[in-house]
Amino acid sequence: MATRLTAYLVVGIVGVTLIAGLIVGAQRDENDGPVDLIVHNGVVFTGESGDMPEAVAVRANQILKTGSDREILRLQRPQTLIIDAKGAAVVPGFNDAHLHLVRGGLTLDTLDLSEAATVEDVVALVRGWAETHPGTEWIVGRNWRTGLLNAEVPPTGQALDEVVAGRPVQLLSEDGVAWVNSRGLRLAEIGRRTPDPADGRILRDARGEAIGILEGTAAVQLEQLLPPPSPAARTRALFAAIAEAQRHGITSLQNADGEPLDFELLDAARTEGAVAMRVYSALPVNTASTSEDVAALDDVLKRYPDDPLFKAGAANVEMAGIDADALNKLVRLLDARGWQVMIEAESAEEAEMARTAFRHAERSNGVLPRERRHRLEHQYRHFTAVGDKLALASDWPNGPLSPLRVLQTALPRLTLAQALQAYSVNGAYASYDEQRKGFIKPGMLADIVVLSEDIFKVDRSELGAVTVSYTIFDGKVVYPVQQKKLTTP
Repeated sequence: MATRLTAYLVVGIVGVTLIAGLIVGAQRDENDGPVDLIVHNGVVFTGESGDMPEAVAVRANQILKTGSDREILRLQRPQTLIIDAKGAAVVPGFNDAHLHLVRGGLTLDTLDLSEAATVEDVVALVRGWAETHPGTEWIVGRNWRTGLLNAEVPPTGQALDEVVAGRPVQLLSEDGVAWVNSRGLRLAEIGRRTPDPADGRILRDARGEAIGILEGTAAVQLEQLLPPPSPAARTRALFAAIAEAQRHGITSLQNADGEPLDFELLDAARTEGAVAMRVYSALPVNTASTSEDVAALDDVLKRYPDDPLFKAGAANVEMAGIDADALNKLVRLLDARGWQVMIEAESAEEAEMARTAFRHAERSNGVLPRERRHRLEHQYRHFTAVGDKLALASDWPNGPLSPLRVLQTALPRLTLAQALQAYSVNGAYASYDEQRKGFIKPGMLADIVVLSEDIFKVDRSELGAVTVSYTIFDGKVVYPVQQKKLTTP
């Protein structure tokens, strides 16, 4: 009996010693290794519900630990970069689940109207732009305020005609509403008898004449008339768009209309370490009708594999001009070859057609090696539906790129915590990346945003005015890019 008790005692001592050794080893690993970056004095939303820590430590490109200021600042080493959040919210890097990367980037080279408070201000800016750019075929502007539609003197094409009559003018608001002059309307063949397109509207006067304001698909139709950009212009636009996204705290984005040139540029930039953005790009697919057509698209998948920085694996299907039978066939063919299918459903009827096509593909193709995560885009304006999950998206340039402004539109439907999850965790799920990003917790990629305010205390009406103080991508500060020395405790 005594021998048995002695044996138990020895085993217990060895077990306790082993556990203590593991704990000490783990602590030594945290304390002795390099800590490259610490964000402290913040309100850290980790992506999960529950208590929010004050600080986060980063080693290389991964989250090392979260905890109190005292716990995390103990890990500081001479080489550690310290960021004081100054009591503001710290959130996972925003993941924009649906935007148009190059098209948005191209708008950055156009006339910025965001500071124009009145119709007269807009017209004056257009006049100045036209005078300083006499050789441009179109005069294109962005970011005018749609609140001007309710002004005592609302915007009209005639107001633009007074300063630019010979060249077409297209001004796009942050909400995707186009304001055009008479020349633009004529080029688009829009007149009194032109019917409103599906999911679009042409604003008219009392006589039925188009006044120069186009909404929804009507605005998109006009945009298609713009001269196609050169390869050099596309390249500039792509990297300008990435820099603009970084300024808004976006560390991952899902491009809805990639082209082969864009894929090649992004892949080359990835291999050279020249792009600080995680891009999941979809290939527009509207004409494939046979299994051979779809098989030919597989080269994209093989050429751009699953990489943390750039990958392609989705087919973005637009509903225009496709009936239910053709949609069922196309989705079935894409699904059978392992593509994630994105469908841009603009109405309840189109959404139901898409769901039917998804069910048809599942019945026809059975179980696949990769879990199906087919998607319905443009749900409730800024949402992408992936099964029962909702991911947030800007649809830029048809909506504001700022995640804070998009978050504000989501709050009537979701709580702030749920909306943040939709912009991070669920966005990662939408691109099959939830195992490596979307959370601020140990082992996840160190994509972090430090905001200017504690958004959990800000009035909802002021959420859109909150700005980004720091964007951290892969453990490195990428915005502000000119910042040389950050705050130390």
